[in-house]
Amino acid sequence: MLLHHARFAPAGATIDARTVLLVDDDDDFRSTLAALVQLDGNHVIEAPHGGAAIAALEQRAKNHQPDPALLVVDLMMPVMGGFELLQWLRRSDRWSRLPALVMTGINDSMLPVRLDLPVVFKPDPQTLLAAVRKQLPRHRSDPGAPSSQRSRLEQVSDIVRLRLG
Repeated sequence: MLLHHARFAPAGATIDARTVLLVDDDDDFRSTLAALVQLDGNHVIEAPHGGAAIAALEQRAKNHQPDPALLVVDLMMPVMGGFELLQWLRRSDRWSRLPALVMTGINDSMLPVRLDLPVVFKPDPQTLLAAVRKQLPRHRSDPGAPSSQRSRLEQVSDIVRLRLG
């Protein structure tokens, strides 16, 4: 599904309401969360750090691909962390309006206020998935979604919860 929405992208830009850019240096956690988001009917672009996320965004722009609908980013990463990535995005004409959801293991209740962004604390995958759904313009797992999809997602979430403990 492609959308044009002034809140999310500059004039003339197209966003893909089903694409999430997921940035986290923990390969296991990132791939597990990506699998959950994909099972929920979304496309996921994965990046292990902020620099790789910028490269992915620039490549999409160069190839005239739709912009992601949401950035999900960890704060503490090597090479380029989430704070630096968010600063870069805010200074960018093209990406300054890209909605972001911060996920972190940092237990700081003031982070959402300081960042002026929604923050979800790791590693609860069900809470993270609910936050991703809330931030996307439209998502597939609404009350009208097939029950088999919801039950499969719940089963995977249980497995992930056990794995990430």
